[in-house]
Amino acid sequence: MLGLFRNKYTAPALIAAVGLFSSTLGYAEIYKWTDENGKIHFSDTPVDNKAKKLDIKITPSAPVSAKTRDERKQRADQYLRARQEEREEQNKKQKEKKRLAKLRKEKCGEAKHEYREITEAGTVYYKKKDGTRDYLEPERRKKEELRAKAEVKKWCK
Repeated sequence: MLGLFRNKYTAPALIAAVGLFSSTLGYAEIYKWTDENGKIHFSDTPVDNKAKKLDIKITPSAPVSAKTRDERKQRADQYLRARQEEREEQNKKQKEKKRLAKLRKEKCGEAKHEYREITEAGTVYYKKKDGTRDYLEPERRKKEELRAKAEVKKWCK
């Protein structure tokens, strides 16, 4: 079989022949006959005078009206628009999720830093508007430490 395809013209010629042969099959006549044992046979050539030519009518598919075609196009366009909107919504959600993750990471770092400052520093103070220092007494420092710890828990899940 491989020997047939050594010539560069053989393969295209063979493909063309098969194409021509298969295209004529749609128009072939079909004959029906019964043999001496009562078995029914079908063939594209009559075997004897008893073979009857079958009249097979091939009806083409119904043409699609312009209205139906337009309706299909509208439905397809509507579906494509809905899918596009869905993708855009998913992209928005993904961007928002990334933005929130970035914000959470920043706030977590800030909260940990503040907690570390309150718990590890010898004295803790806040600067007032006038530039003077407001030192935290032990009771107030404990409250600020609890608040800072809550912030760490809130942002660093």
